Amino acid sequence: MTGVISGGGQWGFVAAAYVLTAVLTGAVLLHSWRAMAKAERRSDALRKDRK
Repeated sequence: MTGVISGGGQWGFVAAAYVLTAVLTGAVLLHSWRAMAKAERRSDALRKDRK
């Protein structure tokens, strides 16, 4: 059948898909954490200005 991954190659594709998903999920989490930390620093700086 054309376009179908057959034999042992399919497991390599599945493993690559899981690795890619894990790496991209980690990248999104890291980006979100850094954005949150930056927003907290800005919020703290604004609070200090009010006092």
